[in-house]
Amino acid sequence: MMSFHLAERTLQEAAESTASLPASQLAHLHGCPLCQGRVATYQQLLTAAAHLLPPPFPLDFTARVLAQLPRAKPAFPWALSVVAVLVLGMVVVFLSLFGALLVQTFQSLATGLVTAGGILVAGRCLALLVRHRRQMRQLAFS
Repeated sequence: MMSFHLAERTLQEAAESTASLPASQLAHLHGCPLCQGRVATYQQLLTAAAHLLPPPFPLDFTARVLAQLPRAKPAFPWALSVVAVLVLGMVVVFLSLFGALLVQTFQSLATGLVTAGGILVAGRCLALLVRHRRQMRQLAFS
């Protein structure tokens, strides 16, 4: 007859307390010297771990690592300022040269957009009216 021993997790639980073990496992534990020896070993480990001193240093090394990193000085973005001034200057020159032409273009464009928008709205209204009449005719014959 083969005898199966308790699982390691069960032996670890028995080292803490045998109150939660089922009766069959508890009976095996009382009759098996090998499982009793393993439980005794786990009890010794738990006792030794309970008496350990806390580590002498904190395990968080974040502050130490950050302190060793080189500190970069926030530099004023001179290149970005120079580019912004150049772009702004080009915009001012462009508007002074072509400002009047742009005003006329936008005025005619605005008139064209209003006209096109009006045509689109009128066309959509007409399509909705046709659809409505078709649905009404279908309802009348139902």
